Amino acid sequence: MKRFWGYFIPTLAMIFVLLPLSGCGAENYDLNEATFFRVMSNMLYYPEQYLGKSISLDCFVYEIDDVQTGEHFTCGVRKCSSGYGCTCGNDTIIGFILDYDGNIPAAKNQSEDTSDKAWIHISGGLVDAEKSYVNVYSYQNGEKTDKIEQIYFYRFAVSSLEEIDGSSLNYYVTK
Repeated sequence: MKRFWGYFIPTLAMIFVLLPLSGCGAENYDLNEATFFRVMSNMLYYPEQYLGKSISLDCFVYEIDDVQTGEHFTCGVRKCSSGYGCTCGNDTIIGFILDYDGNIPAAKNQSEDTSDKAWIHISGGLVDAEKSYVNVYSYQNGEKTDKIEQIYFYRFAVSSLEEIDGSSLNYYVTK
């Protein structure tokens, strides 16, 4: 019996640690400073678990053009440090392509290492579980190269958008 409890208790503890990250059971996800990176990382591998769920988050506006197709995208993103497992390109941006019928503020200081950006609070949900790829030029030591890499995003159907003061928010999310 001791052997059973010796395995059962740690296994049960691990389930309680991983369950909030799995997307199972939750109907609403409010991504904040402490949960943004973990939930987005999980979403990259298991997007189906987030379909039909309500998601809200604070992010900054990021505008990007596909260098091969010329298509323009407006995104809601945060940045993460590549040292924390972010592998979404040298830009280390994670977030969503925004599908919204209303006005989205223009990007501000999007490539600068500052929190002085066009911050928004959005609510909505994933459009589908398919990744959208955007082709961008790679940068090395701050200089653009001829190498093209892909950054991938999920499309986010925005149901509400509000401009916010992001001065208290972190530019990087690494928790």
